[in-house]
Amino acid sequence: MGDPAGIGGEIALKSLGSIRINSIPVLIGDIKSIEYISKYLSKDKAIKFKAFKQGRPGDVELIDLGLIDGDIRFGLIDAKCGNASYQYIIEALKLIFSGDISAIVTCPINKTSIRSAGITFMGHTELLAHFGGVKDYVMMMANRKMRVSLVSIHIPLKDVPGSLSVDNIFTCISVTCRSMAEYFNIKKPRIKVCGLNPHAGEQGIMGNEERMIHEAISRARSLNINVEGPFPADTLFHKVDCDAYIAMYHDQGLIPVKTTGFEKTVNITLGLPFIRTSPGHGTGYDIAGKGIADPSGLIEAYRVAENMLS
Repeated sequence: MGDPAGIGGEIALKSLGSIRINSIPVLIGDIKSIEYISKYLSKDKAIKFKAFKQGRPGDVELIDLGLIDGDIRFGLIDAKCGNASYQYIIEALKLIFSGDISAIVTCPINKTSIRSAGITFMGHTELLAHFGGVKDYVMMMANRKMRVSLVSIHIPLKDVPGSLSVDNIFTCISVTCRSMAEYFNIKKPRIKVCGLNPHAGEQGIMGNEERMIHEAISRARSLNINVEGPFPADTLFHKVDCDAYIAMYHDQGLIPVKTTGFEKTVNITLGLPFIRTSPGHGTGYDIAGKGIADPSGLIEAYRVAENMLS
């Protein structure tokens, strides 16, 4: 359900009322929070939750953790909500490792609320990778037009150059390639890689990080991965002519993918021992509690998770 002070509960209810599904959605959260949200979403009042048990496609099930009492202070940083959103994730992990669920679709969390609850993870991706026991993982943002994987994720821009290495660039390329075959049935994906600097360094005039990128690409090619680059990032995305892009840092990759299809952009964590997707937007504190949040991103994230399972 994500952060109770955000739009997660609202878009979850709206999604459950409209998606056409081939599986059984299990909503992990708090029944009091859901009931409170339902008060201003009259069309969703008819949704009937069942206790967690074996059901049929079309059923909706709820796991109530009982962490939120009474009214919610929407749009505010709150340690209690941060802890709740963290506990929802932990419950989902328990269920996936016990084999009771097949995939995890996460609603947005707020990093400041999480931190205020004494939890040090920077975001969903890092948290799920930790408990999934993997070091080689990749954050991919995807919509129906393009897919972009990120070498670095939630770090300050000033720290990006020092965080790059031949190994982590190669890992991003190889995990992306493997996942494209495993989850999207693209057996020989074509991958293009961004440079870090303007004009991809202009032969060293604007920086030398592209040397590492070249070496990582060469290593990937030696394993028969169809990868090209590094290309200047300012001209790479205007024509989508490959199966996936590799970006060096957060905004370099997220700006083009969200610009080409914000409502249906999905966050996919590659390299985990399970499937995880999420809508590509945040907690929406500015509109939380107003009943106007668009569920399109969550509906798309659920659809992508189902497709990856198949």
